[in-house]
Amino acid sequence: MLKIRAYEQHDFPTLCTIFLRAIKETASADYSARQIAAWAQVDEERWRQKIAASRVIVAEKDTVLVGFITAVDDYIDLLFVSPDHSRQGVASALLKALLLQHPERVFTVEASITAKPFFERHGFHVIEQQQVEARGERFLNYRMRR
Repeated sequence: MLKIRAYEQHDFPTLCTIFLRAIKETASADYSARQIAAWAQVDEERWRQKIAASRVIVAEKDTVLVGFITAVDDYIDLLFVSPDHSRQGVASALLKALLLQHPERVFTVEASITAKPFFERHGFHVIEQQQVEARGERFLNYRMRR
């Protein structure tokens, strides 16, 4: 059974692992090997600061962390699910939990090519297509709003 709960500090290493695996194994279908190499990096100090400044919700299945979502104000910064648990409703449960906590908010997200169809299914629409840069690589993503 899936359990949605607040983030706890001891979750941090698992969040990093989920992020890295999701990019390397899931997003690699939509981005080049060079783009994946540039994206799939965690600066631990920066990430700890980012997590501390965010609302973070995690999903557990049988006491194993399988996904997480982070938001700063009305901006969804991160939403990642372990490749072992993709397409099992984890991301939907995380997004629903966030939206229920803040029903009055109009949320935005910068969705990857991989995540765009998920967010569209949940009522987000594209505001603009963007080219962003990370570690010398350019990425296509979509600024979306709900």
